[in-house]
Amino acid sequence: MQFNRMAFSVFSNVSRLIKFCFGTSSPSFSEVLRLNTRHVHVRTDETRPKTGVLMLNMGGPSTTDEVYDFLRRIFTDKDIMDIPLASVLGPWIARQRTPKVKERYVEIGGGSPILKWTLIQGNQMVERLDAMSSNSAPHKLYIGFRYANPLIEDTLDQIEK
Repeated sequence: MQFNRMAFSVFSNVSRLIKFCFGTSSPSFSEVLRLNTRHVHVRTDETRPKTGVLMLNMGGPSTTDEVYDFLRRIFTDKDIMDIPLASVLGPWIARQRTPKVKERYVEIGGGSPILKWTLIQGNQMVERLDAMSSNSAPHKLYIGFRYANPLIEDTLDQIEK
């Protein structure tokens, strides 16, 4: 039996891509090609999905216990805050902000709703893709967040398996 191969190309530098897409100047083709990418090759057969749909987002903490890690990832990301000593100041800022941010997440139910809504949206999209495009079905949903679980790196590892 032959295995089909598919490649996922994921922009690891999401904020730079967003700046290119929505900024004041358009990137050249060569600038787009220079964006950091990671290629994942997946073997598939009849028991595994033929087409993967990867939804990316910044994410949000699903529980209040995840708030510090979420904030630390944001405040140490040089694309968000390009400050000297970010590796020291970022965790400090995250520790200072965590109690207040936790209170805000408690007010809206104890965590960010972004994972729940991304799953709902993604599952509906996959159902429609299966119905509209049977030649590439079944479609498998993957979700990757830059600053919260499921992290993009973990999702790419899951895709590779």
